Amino acid sequence: MNDFVTIAVVTSISRKDGFLKLKIFYEDVQQILKQDYVFFDFFGNIRKIFIDEVISRSGSYFIKFKNFSEERELKIFLNKEVLIPKNKIVLDKGTYFISDLIGSEVYYKKKYIGKVENVLDVPMNYVLEIIQKNNKTLMIPFVLKFFESIKPEKKVIYLSRESKFLYDEN
Repeated sequence: MNDFVTIAVVTSISRKDGFLKLKIFYEDVQQILKQDYVFFDFFGNIRKIFIDEVISRSGSYFIKFKNFSEERELKIFLNKEVLIPKNKIVLDKGTYFISDLIGSEVYYKKKYIGKVENVLDVPMNYVLEIIQKNNKTLMIPFVLKFFESIKPEKKVIYLSRESKFLYDEN
């Protein structure tokens, strides 16, 4: 499952035309609209489903799948997450998948600080929840000036000098 990203969830069925309403989680809707297929997890089995059409109505997005049109067929998609492979998404510079940050080791001036336990979505921005080596929790706002470098492929994050005031070295 780590190879996939949840981009939406199916919230309802449009019985008259076979479309499914989506609640989209991914900001760049254009990348979703370009997909030829998406994936669904049916009880641990990942299945590829081909897209017939994606439309926008009154600010909401609807998707229609090839070979699925009857209400009873469409019900299997209700409340299911819509997945696409991570490698199909192009991220902007300075943008990361939350799943790639969790588990990262955090350093300040080559000194190990702790490990990213979680990424919280708070009103102003995201916050990294770091469990320090003394088991205390450290919260660092995900503001790029606090980070010297982020290497998600190596699961390593280096804090910048600007982050010094955010934690106690003891």
